[in-house]
Amino acid sequence: MASKSTSPSAALLNDSIKSLVSKHLPDDYKRVTDDDLYRHSSQYRHWSYTVGHLREKRIETNLKAVKLIQAKLQKFIDEQGDNISQSELQTLKSKAVPLTMEEELKLVNFYTKKVQVIGKHLNLPTEVIATSITFFRRFYLEESVMKYDPKELVHTTIFLACKAENYFIGVDSFAKKAKSTKDEILKYEFKLLESLKFTLLNHHPYKPLHGFFLDIQQMLYGKVDLKYMGKMYDKCRRKITEALLTDAVYHFTPPQITLAVLIDEDELLVTRYLQMKFGKPEETVEETGTEIVTPAKENAQKEKQEVKQEVKQEVKQEGEKSEQNGKPEDHPNTEKEEEGAETKQEEEEEEAEVPDGKDENTIELDKLMEQIMACKEMIASMSVVSTQDAKLIYAKNYYCQYPDIVIQKLKRKQEQEQEQVGSESKETTEEVSPMKKQKTDV
Repeated sequence: MASKSTSPSAALLNDSIKSLVSKHLPDDYKRVTDDDLYRHSSQYRHWSYTVGHLREKRIETNLKAVKLIQAKLQKFIDEQGDNISQSELQTLKSKAVPLTMEEELKLVNFYTKKVQVIGKHLNLPTEVIATSITFFRRFYLEESVMKYDPKELVHTTIFLACKAENYFIGVDSFAKKAKSTKDEILKYEFKLLESLKFTLLNHHPYKPLHGFFLDIQQMLYGKVDLKYMGKMYDKCRRKITEALLTDAVYHFTPPQITLAVLIDEDELLVTRYLQMKFGKPEETVEETGTEIVTPAKENAQKEKQEVKQEVKQEVKQEGEKSEQNGKPEDHPNTEKEEEGAETKQEEEEEEAEVPDGKDENTIELDKLMEQIMACKEMIASMSVVSTQDAKLIYAKNYYCQYPDIVIQKLKRKQEQEQEQVGSESKETTEEVSPMKKQKTDV
């Protein structure tokens, strides 16, 4: 939905208020931003990783599960003793193999998509679906699919997300809609909470999207179509949900993810907005060469003109007083000197704003664009796991957890082969018997 954009007069009033307030603030005053709040949140402390650290985390979780599986397999072999044949041992070595870290990640990604699909099927709000996805992926950073079957965590995660986002629904009602049971849904709920470190508050990129949406309309007032912005907003909300399926949520802040999605949707519009917001004044120029005048810049220009007018008025009044008193002017070129002083003051202000040819905002913009483009690439590199691949990995996971099933399956296969050999030999005997009878008759 497109909201009403701020009028130039209202923007001018807001800038004037901000200017007056800033004059009365102490020199060491620092405004607390949304980014500051996020960086002090539990989400940032517990669930933010570098690329290398995230990989190490997954490898560590996988190795713990592999050790448990190998110990369980060895215990099974020891218990069988002489009852297990050499062929059965070879089958166990080839079939009951623990999953690798990459295989675990593929299975988690496959079932994360299932969480999203089921959430949509249940007509849950976007924020609830986003929280479900987040909880599911975080759980399998701490635990392995070889220890907890992802099928059994899907509905549990969605139900917990409903409670975390204050979307009330009774467990019986939820179980009926999800075609599950109350016991199955609540079975691992506490374990899920424990693995999440009891941190249930999520900072999703939807809130920054709304803020950027309003700010773009204000900064580019009269240059963007509201209907287009409304369609762009809806598309970006869907893209953000898809972005939550990637590792971008562990490496980038919610506003960075939002900007990456926005710039993927309309790079020209968002780039121009960022240049106006953070770039040099000379960079905020359109291709036509016409400078884009923002409300803040218009206000600053107006204040500068008012100061000039006041100075000229004072000079004029002093000149009139001196003429009335019959005194000659001490400075006949006062106006020219004043204009020269004003020009010099403007140059000094410009030099102070850009020391040594460097602009702090430009450096920040460059770093921001670098982060946004890296985030965009990570979101775009999301790989889709096919159903066939997921089935093969799930079967491998099942066999490594239940080696007795592998033995039973092998025995059934051997019995079927023996029966097939027996039936083939019987058919051969039946074919030969009529030929013998025919020879006897002859």
